[in-house]
Amino acid sequence: MQHRLLIGLIGLATALRAFTAPLETYSIGATGQEGSYTATGTVEAVRQGTLGAQVSGRVLEVLVRSGESVKAGQALIRIDADDAAQAAAAGAATASGAAARLAAAKADYERALRLRAQDYISVAAMQRSEAALHSAEADAQATGAAASAARTRAGWRTVTAPYDGNVTDVMVAVGDLATPGRPLIAIYAPGAVRVIAQIPESIAGRLQASKPAFLLNGEPGASLQHVTSWSAVNAVDPATHSVEVRAELPAGTHVQPGQFARVRLPLKGSAAELRVPTRAIVTRSEVTAVYVVDGNGSAHLRQVRLGPVVGDEVTVLSGLQGGEKIALDPVTAGRN
Repeated sequence: MQHRLLIGLIGLATALRAFTAPLETYSIGATGQEGSYTATGTVEAVRQGTLGAQVSGRVLEVLVRSGESVKAGQALIRIDADDAAQAAAAGAATASGAAARLAAAKADYERALRLRAQDYISVAAMQRSEAALHSAEADAQATGAAASAARTRAGWRTVTAPYDGNVTDVMVAVGDLATPGRPLIAIYAPGAVRVIAQIPESIAGRLQASKPAFLLNGEPGASLQHVTSWSAVNAVDPATHSVEVRAELPAGTHVQPGQFARVRLPLKGSAAELRVPTRAIVTRSEVTAVYVVDGNGSAHLRQVRLGPVVGDEVTVLSGLQGGEKIALDPVTAGRN
């Protein structure tokens, strides 16, 4: 009985010492730094476009589907453009006839040269032969150029990929009528992407183009990633009174066109923000919080909203004030 009582007293003393032991705390102070603005935007590919037909005709084959990867020069859609093929054949025949007439004109001119050298023909006859040769040469050049253009148009029956990329949308099916200007297929190159964001015109005048911008990855509290370069379009949208910002992302950034993104842009002037050590943050279910220590040494759980991580500290956007103290060990604080 005495043995059990002794063990109980020892445990109680240990618990009392743990309860009364002071918590390791951190005093919150405002950190001065360059101002910033977080803009929300959309990821898009730098090289993207919609391919269309350059000749009219029925769609014979659709060789790709949405989501497929394609190589530069790969056939995507074939169009039945018989009129273009017939025009190419007619142009080739016309060019062939002009070439034959040019050969005859050259032979006549060479014969005229020999006859004129023996004074068998007049100067006027010689000049007529030379003029006929020049006319035949011009005709051959014109018909040859027309035939080449017709062959090029005949080659437009196949829509090919202009670069390596991914197909995002196929807008026609077999049997549809393709006409010049009608979009047929959308494609983008995944290698280079950027974020397009709109910012208020009042913020645009405070941007610091010489300072780096950052891509905010994932949820609030995630780390920052430098963008390759960024710029603001020197024009204001009259409908929304906003300015477009374009931020080029580094190669290998794991984002897809159309994805939501946030970019942190540098502003002129200074701003003060609150930062706390990341180890002081506690997450319970969907609540992000810290333990605030009052003047009596008691710890109280308080929800906070976090910004980007800077080194081993995280920015607190709301929930705390300068001068307050928080527990650095949330596990110990939660037991007290």
